[in-house]
Parts: sequence; structure tokens; C-alpha cells
Amino acid sequence: MTTNNPEQICCDNDFHAGHMCELESQEEWDTIRQITNKPEVKCENCGAEANFARNVCMPTER
Repeated sequence: MTTNNPEQICCDNDFHAGHMCELESQEEWDTIRQITNKPEVKCENCGAEANFARNVCMPTER
């Protein structure tokens, strides 16, 4: 997953702490496992998949 691209745009900076890229940088592996067990969305920025749109910066359907 690419997380350090300065051109990436986050759709909701207020909740960025719960996004996949931030969770990965903080090594929150248990949380990541919980929010990726049934992925429904994908991040347009980095390609990360998650269960809910709230967990990625730029959600799109998977």
C-alpha cells in the first residue's frame, strides 16, 4: 500500500486517524484485521480495501 504520496487527497481529514493508511503507519494490525475482513470499498489513492468507506481516504466500490 502506498501511503506517502503528497498528491493524495483525503475526503475526510477529521477522521483520517481511522483510515487504512494512518492505521498502517501506526502499526495497528489488530484494528486493520477487523476492518478488512469483509471488504466492500477500495481507496482510490492507495488501493487499500476495507469494510466501510469511513476507513479509506477516497472510497470507491471494490
